[in-house]
Order: sequence, then C-alpha cells, then structure tokens
Amino acid sequence: MSPATVTAVVPIRNRCPLTLRFLERISRQTHPALRVVVVDSQSSDGSVEAIRRAYPQVQVLAAGEDDFWAGATNIGVAHALASGSEWLLTINDDAVIAADHVERLLQLALRHGCRILGSQINHLEDPERIWSLGSFTVWGGEELLRLGHHGERSDALSPAEAASEVLPVDALAGNGVLIHHSVFRRIGLYNARWLPHYHADSELVMRAVAAGIPAWVTPRVVLLNDFSPSQKRLPLHSLRGLWWSLGHPKSHLYLPPLLYLLWRYCPTQRRPATLLALLRRFLRMRR
Repeated sequence: MSPATVTAVVPIRNRCPLTLRFLERISRQTHPALRVVVVDSQSSDGSVEAIRRAYPQVQVLAAGEDDFWAGATNIGVAHALASGSEWLLTINDDAVIAADHVERLLQLALRHGCRILGSQINHLEDPERIWSLGSFTVWGGEELLRLGHHGERSDALSPAEAASEVLPVDALAGNGVLIHHSVFRRIGLYNARWLPHYHADSELVMRAVAAGIPAWVTPRVVLLNDFSPSQKRLPLHSLRGLWWSLGHPKSHLYLPPLLYLLWRYCPTQRRPATLLALLRRFLRMRR
C-alpha cells in the first residue's frame, strides 16, 4: 500500500534565513510521500531565488502582498487539493521540527481516526516550555481563545494528559496542523476576508468542530517555534499605535476577526459578558 501523500503548505514573506533553515529541516523528513509548497507574498529579500537555488524540488507559488497568512495559505491548500494530496500540513517557516515529525503525526492521525491533528508547540529557546497544547474557547473571558497549558513545562502535564496520544481541542494555531483533504472539501478554505492573518487558523478548526468534525492535538509530537523575531507592536497609548492595533490586519487586536469570532461562535447569552471582558482588556493594555 502506497504511503499517504502529505503536502506541507508554508506561507513566507521576507524571512529568508528562517525559511532556508525550515526547508533544510523539512527536506530531511522520513515520510516518503511529502511534498512542500511555499507560498511567497512578494518577498523582496531574495527568498524565492534562494529557495530555487538550494531546494529546486520545492514548489514556489506567488501570493499578493496583501494576502497575509490566510490568503497565502489558501493558495497553497487549493493547489494541494487540485494535485490530489490526501493530507495537508499547515506550518510556518519559524518552526523547527524533528526528522520524523510528519511521519509520527500522520501515524497518530491514522491510528485514532483524526481528520485534524495539531502538534504541541514549545519555545525554541526553552524547549520544555509549552506555548500551546491546543486552544480552547473562553466566552466571557478577556481572551476569546486560551492557549492550552501556555507557559507550563512539558513535565507538568497531568499523568492522564502525558499518557494520552491525542487530546480534544476547540481550536488550533495553524503551525504544525495535519488536516485531511475531506475537511477542506466539506467546510471550505480559511476565511481570508474577515480573518486575513490572526485567528484564521483557529476559526477553520472551530468551523470544522461546529460541523461535527472533531479536532485533536498530540503531546507526543512537539514543534519548536522560534519566537525571537516576533513582530514589533506599537504602544496602544499613542494614536498611531491605537490605529494600527485595531485597524491593521497583522495586529492580534485587529477588530474584524475578533468581532467575527464573537458573532459566529459565542453563545448569544455570553456575548455581552464577552464584549465587556474584551473592553476591560483593551483599556488595561492602554495604560
């Protein structure tokens, strides 16, 4: 029986050293039927040329400068679906993964019948510190989504969680998520209109769960995320910072995605409390 085809979809823009480091890692994956598709959003730092020189087997697709994460990822996903890929792996170029990462993730997904399976994400600079083990909705809290075990040590997981191969989740960050092609064919692609950058990954998984497709995360396969080149954020107390934070698609406080999640997924009776909690959080951040 032929191994299942997996296509890794990697959106990039102007991070050539990170991109090349990532491609070096993923080029050594043990899964024999792995394709890699890079979607470049108009990089100006020579990324595309460097990829074609060093990794000619990697397919490079072009996205627009304003496609952001969701739009660029949709281009790669649509290409993979048209090419007949059975599984898709959404992953970012700041990820550092072991050589058997894809193989182990796929084995677990097949063993447990998971059509959506995410990796545990830890910090590259502190590999035992968890950034997320899945995400969970918090209606009425100051954050709509809570990262599972954020900031905890891997060895602090409960015995039951540590012994589990897969755990149920409400949502997933899109870095290191294996998704069966049938999920996209049933519910569609990422919502690039309302969630162009932040939260599009979580919303797709929430949409799948709402449609009766459970989502899972595994503590057995860990992705290390390089958070060192994190995006600089403008202070909220300045007018320019306020405008950018609430009105720029690459801000985690960009209003359209937050309001979309609230309207689409928050239970009606919890909306007032959730809105008030978000307002309190915003006012506190302005101090």
